[in-house]
Formats: sequence, structure tokens, C-alpha cells
Amino acid sequence: MMKRRVFLGALSIPLLALAQSDRTVPSSPVDSVVLYIVPTDGFPEQVAATIARQLTTDTGLWVKASLWTPSGVSSPLPGTNQYPAEDYLPLGDALARQLGDASARTYFIVLTDRDINSRAQNFRFQYSLHRPMARTSVLSIARLLYRKDGTPASDAQIGKRMRVMLMRIVGEMKFGWQRTREPADLMFAPIMSIDDIDNIDLTRSIATRRAQGLMRP
Repeated sequence: MMKRRVFLGALSIPLLALAQSDRTVPSSPVDSVVLYIVPTDGFPEQVAATIARQLTTDTGLWVKASLWTPSGVSSPLPGTNQYPAEDYLPLGDALARQLGDASARTYFIVLTDRDINSRAQNFRFQYSLHRPMARTSVLSIARLLYRKDGTPASDAQIGKRMRVMLMRIVGEMKFGWQRTREPADLMFAPIMSIDDIDNIDLTRSIATRRAQGLMRP
């Protein structure tokens, strides 16, 4: 089970802001939410709300967090402690029908603290899985909490890793950014280890794309 303190500290957003989330994003009824963060399994609602505000700042998009939602994913893949990533993807469609400020273009990112893998198990594990046609991705933070040697990562490391992985999803699924072989770039692929994530220069990657007009200034 992840610790709420770790993520609130890592993202460096005051607790007071949690009570002011509706004041920091557009509220016009003609606007629809661009991106919804969906906490499930052991992921706390408060942390998802904090992440949504951080992504609003990073992307300039209207990002909100849903209430905690049961995943309905109960059984790991046979012989493993990993859960099938594909089974999280229907959550986006289910919430799209329930949320009044979601539209046909709203994208959903489901956050889980469980380790995940695809049913095909072509890789040892997966940090995330995407289904563009369903407008949904799932991101596991299970392996973001630790260093390479298995000891707990620092708050700063965890916060940066989460921002990197979330921005990768937003970049590819909402902005159409292409993957690259540049190790320090946000869209470097394939990411095979925690070292690959830690090597990414998030600040420079965002600044470069803003200068290129690929995202809002």
C-alpha cells in the first residue's frame, strides 16, 4: 500500500490547495474536461486531485480527478503478482457515461498501486498500457516507489517519476508527440527500467516543446 505522505510531499503542492481545486480550473458549462485522473485500488483520492492540479499547470489543459473508483480487477495473472493491464481500460468508458463534464474527447488515465502486465506477458512487466480508441490508459506506480536496489525512493524521485510517466501519456495521447531514441527526452522509448525514467530531463523536454509550439506556453 502506498503512503499518502510520500506523494503529497513529492509533488510539493500545499494541502490547503486540496480544498480549492474547483477554483483553479475553468468552470464554464460549455467546456469539457480534457483529461480525467482516475484513482483505483490503493490510490487515494487526495493524491489524484493533487496530480490533476499539477498536470493542469504542466500542460495548460483542464485536468480533473474523479472520485476513487473500484477497479473490479481481482485476480492476478496466473503464477504472478501482476494484474492484467487490459482489465483496467474499461473504466474510462464507464466513467465517460457517468461524468457530466466529460465529452467524447475526454481522455482517462487510471492510476493503480498494483504491478501490471499485459495478458500476453511479452515483457517482464509494464509501467503502463494504452488504448487510444477507448481513450484510456492505465499507469502503475508500483515500481516507481523504489530504487534499483529495492530500497524506497526519495519523495523527490517518486514525484519526478510520476510527472514523467503522466506527461508521456498526455504527450502521446493528447498532443500527438512522437517517440524518440534520445535518452534524456520525455518521449524516449522503449523505457525498460527505472534508470530510463530517472535519466529523462522533464523540464528541458517541456520547455523545448513549448518553444516549438507543440504545447501551450
